[in-house]
Amino acid sequence: MKRLNHLILATLFITLFVFSSKSQNKPAKYTDFNYGEYYRYLFKWDSAFLRFNRYVNNPDDTLNKGAAYNYMGEIQWRIGDLYGAQESLISAIKTLDPHNAKHNTQFAYSYNLLGNISLDLKLYDEAIGYYDTAMIFTKRVGYAHEVMNGKATALQRKKKFNEAIALYDSILVLKPDDQLLVARTIDNRAKTKWLQNPDYPVLPEFHQALRIRADSQFKQEFNASYAHLSDYYEKIKPDSALWYAEKMRENANDIKNPDDILEAVDKLIRLNSSVALKQYWYDNFKKLNDSIQFLRDTTRSRFASIRYGVEKSKADNLALQQHITKQRVLTVGICIAALALIIALIFWFHRRRQKLKQEAKISIRDSKLKTSQKVHDVVANELYGIMNELEHGKEIEREPLLTRIEELYEKSRDISYEEVGYADDTNYDKHIHELLDEFTNEQTNVFAVGNQPAFWTKVTAVQKNQLLLILREIMTNMKKHSGAGNVVIRFKEDNSSGTINYSDDGKGFPADIEYGNGLRNTVNRIQSLNGEIIFGKSDKGGASIAIRFPLQSSKA
Repeated sequence: MKRLNHLILATLFITLFVFSSKSQNKPAKYTDFNYGEYYRYLFKWDSAFLRFNRYVNNPDDTLNKGAAYNYMGEIQWRIGDLYGAQESLISAIKTLDPHNAKHNTQFAYSYNLLGNISLDLKLYDEAIGYYDTAMIFTKRVGYAHEVMNGKATALQRKKKFNEAIALYDSILVLKPDDQLLVARTIDNRAKTKWLQNPDYPVLPEFHQALRIRADSQFKQEFNASYAHLSDYYEKIKPDSALWYAEKMRENANDIKNPDDILEAVDKLIRLNSSVALKQYWYDNFKKLNDSIQFLRDTTRSRFASIRYGVEKSKADNLALQQHITKQRVLTVGICIAALALIIALIFWFHRRRQKLKQEAKISIRDSKLKTSQKVHDVVANELYGIMNELEHGKEIEREPLLTRIEELYEKSRDISYEEVGYADDTNYDKHIHELLDEFTNEQTNVFAVGNQPAFWTKVTAVQKNQLLLILREIMTNMKKHSGAGNVVIRFKEDNSSGTINYSDDGKGFPADIEYGNGLRNTVNRIQSLNGEIIFGKSDKGGASIAIRFPLQSSKA
């Protein structure tokens, strides 16, 4: 075994040595995923997208890989690449594991973003479906409010005002901690009520939302309030509408939001009464729109180039790695095959030696068991029968008794050389009668039913020999343990099977019966005859034993 252990250790050492070059380079302290998060925080979309795209092509963690795809989708959504964003988000969903609770947050993020994109594409039913799916995975209450707000906006766009208002109300009832979300909800709910009923006094709620946003100093939220207030004043106070449109344009320029700039300029075109100013803002709108479209096309092209470059680099590296791996696999394969052959031979010789030892042990055990069984069946049970007869017999004849003792002596001498049998298997019913009569006395009556020559003619000599030993064992156990007053043994032929049913009115078998040598031998003998034995309880409360074995022609 020492030699075997040394060979196994040698195999492991060689394998680790061949592949050690893979672990020579220490892992970087920060991954591409970490750098991507850093650049995303700084709104450096190109750098963030590049890092995330590198990470998804070399992932160590499916959760972070799914998050990286989500961030890529968010960046593409922000720059207006809606279809590219959908592709990245679908990749995130395919990467994440729906059965892993740790992935739920990323699933919710994916589906919520898909809802926002569908909202921008004016696919409102599709957006609602995505928001509903996002809610299934949303475990964080604050994020659930965001999803609910998105769904309510989709319902508003579908002109399902009552459903949208009810959803906005449910958000406000939950009292979110995020005050910007509160402001957004108040603002959107007020606009929805105003769209449903132009006479609704919406102005206090618009101003309330604007105050909350102003307190937060998060300028990205201001434009929604400016846009709604401009729309509200457009027909009743054009000057106020124009003022809020100008505020929206200024804020959009500050935060560099091109979509909001376009919307604000569009309002300035409609609200200005001066033809010259209308033309001025129209020219600005056209120039700005062309510039934004060019920028977005360029950005989409850069993102596509980033993806192509990473994919090409990945393919080249993969081809090189495959070549190196083939060489390593060939070398290691030869080493492992040689060692495996040696180990297999050692194992074979070891198992062979163990098998021979085990066979020897089994042979010795079987020999001991066979000898023990013979001693128990021939010497112990017959001796117990003689003792029983001496104890309860009315008249003891000296000569027959000496003859039985001499036969028992001869059998015990020859017990290690041959199987004890009974030369005379004729008149077998009389042998059975004599056996059972040994156990009949003043305390116990033994009745035999069906012990007729016709029954025993279909039982072979081998079966007779074994059944006699089995009956002797059963009667001996009855005498020792049962305390029975009446014993009934029935012999019967049933569908080419012989049955022997024993029952008494004694103590019966205990619930936790343990099989001694005698009972174990009895079971083994029945099984050797292809029969079965069932121990149970008789209708008198005592023991019941049912024996069944196949009948054969006695001439066979």
